[in-house]
Amino acid sequence: MSSEWKEYKQDPRIICKYGAKCYQQNTDHHQTYKHPPQLKAKNKDNKKNKRFQPYNKKNTDVKVVANCSTLQEDKSDEIVPGAMTVNTATQIDLMSIIELDNLTYYNKEFDNNIYKECFQVEMPDDFFKFFECLNEESSSVEHLMASVNLEMIGPFDLLLGKLPKLKDKDLYLVHWRFFYDVPEYQAILKKKGKSELHIGYYRDNPKEKPTFLAKNDSAKDYTITPVSDNIFGAVYWFLQNEKSSSPFMSIACQKLSEKVKKWAESNGYSIEEFDKRTRIKNMTCKTFHGAGIVVPYNKKTQLGYRKLVETDANIKKMFKKLEEATEDVAKNKILSEIQPLITYSSIAIDECDFGTGLEAGVALFCSGLKELQSSALSLLTSSYSLLKREEFVKIIQVHMKYRRKGPYMALWGDKK
Repeated sequence: MSSEWKEYKQDPRIICKYGAKCYQQNTDHHQTYKHPPQLKAKNKDNKKNKRFQPYNKKNTDVKVVANCSTLQEDKSDEIVPGAMTVNTATQIDLMSIIELDNLTYYNKEFDNNIYKECFQVEMPDDFFKFFECLNEESSSVEHLMASVNLEMIGPFDLLLGKLPKLKDKDLYLVHWRFFYDVPEYQAILKKKGKSELHIGYYRDNPKEKPTFLAKNDSAKDYTITPVSDNIFGAVYWFLQNEKSSSPFMSIACQKLSEKVKKWAESNGYSIEEFDKRTRIKNMTCKTFHGAGIVVPYNKKTQLGYRKLVETDANIKKMFKKLEEATEDVAKNKILSEIQPLITYSSIAIDECDFGTGLEAGVALFCSGLKELQSSALSLLTSSYSLLKREEFVKIIQVHMKYRRKGPYMALWGDKK
């Protein structure tokens, strides 16, 4: 045994789980974990693998504030076909869990503590103000909204006195949560009928107020598009687009549009469409769904985020190939091509670039492919935890357990 290997064996530091394949350059990582001797020689090589260029960061003497060693070193990040921890529950499965007999309901609640208890987040002022305006206009707010093809969903059930008291409060987190709804996105309105177009609040941080309201049609894809910074503007946007549906709908939409505009003006809210340029300027990266994410990033130390090892275009191609593959051999080949994305995103998390793990997790989540859901859950859980967004951890865990497709995502009541 060489002297280098003897030193390696006697070194009390933790063994890096990537061993000789480790591409990490962060000083704190190498101070915490030990690597096989041959890696030292490899690092002296001036040749650089451009594929992993985003992971060859310059060393810095500035110490990392976050404690990356909290991640378990023996955690496997490899894709194992068939080793799914994510359930594929159906509407019937969920309905069978809820005891529908002798249900009691919450009162019409304006207390944000109840919303936090049920949905992990508090609702903003414009949410309650909009409901007040509806109540002043009509004795039946649901009928008023239905006249313009809109349905009030999710947290509105609390304001309407329609939210039952469930023993398992986790189930509230998938009540009206559509297939592609990431934890940041909370649906509050839906186009009536079989449409999967829905509008919801988008929060970068569960402890902060929503950044904007956005739309998504889960029957089409995972794209989340900002429409307004408040619910008055979001409803106004919907009504303007819905007016072309039919002459009858046009009249009803026009009348309510005028009222929504008046309510917004009297309460100090804008009905202008959301300024996407501001969002692009503030977000850390765009992400697969397009709405972007915002995470702490230190430009001086370059800690917080680095680009994914693959471009979005290449990732989409791999997802498409996996979706179209029918044989296990072909699927395993594609999964091996996707594996570096997961592995190097885990490396980024270890080096405190939590935004990278979040971006990769979102991409895998948006794929909707069952073979990738366990990896998506692992990356998202780790990233949200380290970003101290524990509420999102809870939401993604419950959503992945009961993830469903379709236009009717309520956990009780009749399909409409």
